[in-house]
Amino acid sequence: MAVIGSLMKTNMITVAPTATVEHATRSMARNEVGAVLVVEGDILRGILSERDVVSRVVAEGKPPGETEVSDVATTDLVTVDEEAHVRECAQLLRDNAIRHLPVTRHGKPVGILSSRDFQAYIVEGLERIIDQERYEKAIDEGYDPYDHLGGSYGR
Repeated sequence: MAVIGSLMKTNMITVAPTATVEHATRSMARNEVGAVLVVEGDILRGILSERDVVSRVVAEGKPPGETEVSDVATTDLVTVDEEAHVRECAQLLRDNAIRHLPVTRHGKPVGILSSRDFQAYIVEGLERIIDQERYEKAIDEGYDPYDHLGGSYGR
């Protein structure tokens, strides 16, 4: 059974709690991510997502260059251990209506899993299963769909 450690992003982007929202969002844009982990030393303090920026900074008229990340980041965190199974992550993403899931090892942050990356992983797996089923059906019907040279293996 697949575990999250095999599909998470390990190059997590982090900011200090005292960083400004402007600094954090520039980092998000530069790294093309929708969230950054708020880390102090090796302790996960929160997560700042695009949703947090829109609802707690922009909508409230706070200046991004003067607002500290710790004032607007989500601190009531849902995390998952890197050894968690895919099913557990699916349930956490769905049940908590979140798009970014910090991944931990012994309680310390080691990566992040986005719902987009999770969905891509699931779709890839489904495509492999479908392709395998199609291949096996073709073999059962007497032809090899990968035999493009017409050799037919002696048939």
